[in-house]
Amino acid sequence: MLPDVPAIDRSFDYSVPDSLGDRVRVGTMVRVQLAGRRVAGWVVADDVEPPAGVEMTPVAKVVGHGPDAEMIDLCRWAAWRWGGRLATMLRLASPERVVASVPSVRVRCAGSGDADEVAESLMLLGAGTHVLQVSPTADPLDVAVAAARRGQVLVVVGAVHEAERLSRGLRATGAAVARWPWDFQAAAGGASVVGGRGAVFAPLPALSAILVVDEHDEMLQNEASPTWHAREVAVERARRAGVPCVLMSPCPSLEALLAQESTADETDAAAVGAVVPAPRARPPRRLERSGWAPLTVIDRRGEDTGRTGLFSSRLVDEVRSTARSGRQVICVLNRTGRARLLACRSCGTVAECDVCEAAVHQDDEHLLVCDRCSAVRPPICEECGSMALSLLRVGVGRAREELEALALEPVVALTGADPRPRPGATDPGADARIFIGTEAALHRVHDAGLVAFLDLDQELLAPRYRAAEEVFALLMLASRRVGGRHLGGSVVVQTRRPDHEVVLAALHADPAIVSRAELPRRRLLGFPPAASIALVGGTAAPGYIERLGEPADVDVLGPEDGQWLLRSRHRGRLQDALAATDRPPGRLRLQVDPARLRR
Repeated sequence: MLPDVPAIDRSFDYSVPDSLGDRVRVGTMVRVQLAGRRVAGWVVADDVEPPAGVEMTPVAKVVGHGPDAEMIDLCRWAAWRWGGRLATMLRLASPERVVASVPSVRVRCAGSGDADEVAESLMLLGAGTHVLQVSPTADPLDVAVAAARRGQVLVVVGAVHEAERLSRGLRATGAAVARWPWDFQAAAGGASVVGGRGAVFAPLPALSAILVVDEHDEMLQNEASPTWHAREVAVERARRAGVPCVLMSPCPSLEALLAQESTADETDAAAVGAVVPAPRARPPRRLERSGWAPLTVIDRRGEDTGRTGLFSSRLVDEVRSTARSGRQVICVLNRTGRARLLACRSCGTVAECDVCEAAVHQDDEHLLVCDRCSAVRPPICEECGSMALSLLRVGVGRAREELEALALEPVVALTGADPRPRPGATDPGADARIFIGTEAALHRVHDAGLVAFLDLDQELLAPRYRAAEEVFALLMLASRRVGGRHLGGSVVVQTRRPDHEVVLAALHADPAIVSRAELPRRRLLGFPPAASIALVGGTAAPGYIERLGEPADVDVLGPEDGQWLLRSRHRGRLQDALAATDRPPGRLRLQVDPARLRR
């Protein structure tokens, strides 16, 4: 029995009273006596022989159904993969309320109906991982319905409102649908499951296919430790079940494109980056391009931004024209990625690292230092040779005031810190036509005629190793908000890097331009998926690193700002090293392959 106690990460042997014998099996949730108190836990093994001379304490109470033996094995793999505790993963797979019984398995598939050619082709997919590259405006419901015709299907999606819409759409076709985490019994009875990232741990006794919608979405990765990712759990679960796993996205991540079947005990010397591309399907090129809105690139290299400010005259004209037509405008200035941007005063070129192309800043000795790879170079513009550099930065608050004066009408600021209006309450920005804010504005305003990125370089040159993918995903979301090419909307970017691969990929509606440039860069710098990394911090970090030692094929870098970076280019070696290291007392923050690592 594994107790649900944060400080304990080991199992204990208990006997089962005759009165409970027919109710206790692997996966049953029980309560037992432990260290003088009664605690909850899970039965993780049966028919266990206790050590000689040990008298076992009986199980005190049966609570109800929990994750079955197959799910416990999957949770054990996830705990190994992301350096977490098994109990943490089992909580994700357990019902929110007590489940005393589960119905017999009865699968109700989606009925027949019209579906596009790509969705229909999913009916023919065999086991394995399949990448489905779609248009930004493609409706995932068509794909979900096609998958649900196979039988019990798992649909994982990052956005709550999208999960609700897909659930309603599947029910309309006649499929039985369970919303995770509330419908544990229905899922265990064979209903298809739709939910957020936690849905990958739902009970699925008759699983026939898994669909991950917008697999690039950061919401699919847990921010707190352990930093497990629903996409990878879905791929592993489908591999174990022998069913297809479809990773759907308009801008597939490198992890999806390089997905391969792997097992938790892979400890050979194969490099993490030495993986084979997953089979990729896509709609006809014409349909795919139609979902990408026309992109206008405003090159600001020849402008004196100190005089013209954050808003170019061309952009102001676009904003006024769109607002006067009655359509909404979203201006994005993402303060959360605060790269300290330097630009040449002579030619306007942004100062960047000559090794990894991230933004650089000046240190106390006036040298240019890269925040991502720590490279150092003299403060000279690589374009024209000038040594005169100026700092570029502005906040949303000041930008709102400036835009309001230029647009001659009210402008509403939206950031992640702003509370959403309560159900039934009046949204103060409901009648506004112009919004400005961080990327949160793209998640609050769903129908716009124009999306403008005021300072794309701040994101392109951010020190985050996933910066290029993240920015391209934002441009994709902007196309989705204006309805692609169908509704006459457009996307505008202001940049000093019009030749950047992300800008070119958006111009040509071709995500492959980004992936072709990103993979060699990740391999050079040793970042996922070319390597597995872990960030170790907290008060217990020094003791943990001391216990870790120097494991084979694992680099230990640091400390820097109280944190250590662990890196391995060999599949499974880092995970094995973490699993073999006992945690010292105290607070330990262990993040394996985090999305927002800054170096």
